[in-house]
Amino acid sequence: MRLCDVRRRRRRPKRSAAEDHELERRVLDIALEAHPLSLDFDTLASRLSVELADLGGALAIATAVRDLVLVGLLCSDGLRVLPTRAALTFARLEAGR
Repeated sequence: MRLCDVRRRRRRPKRSAAEDHELERRVLDIALEAHPLSLDFDTLASRLSVELADLGGALAIATAVRDLVLVGLLCSDGLRVLPTRAALTFARLEAGR
């Protein structure tokens, strides 16, 4: 057996776009619920029931946070997350429906 065959078997299946969007939604919901407090990644992971020791789970959370920061819904300094003013305004508008 070749080394590349072993590596191929160890890989986890890639997350689907729907799973990524669902995780982003959950991360944003948790950040909005905690506002005005900021959350560290340990707290965020525990509320998502993800072990940060699990590299796949930690990477999924970090990717979700990164994507939410890029679209302007979260602020993060790399250690903590906080919803942006835009996210808070949208959440308030959605609650008023």
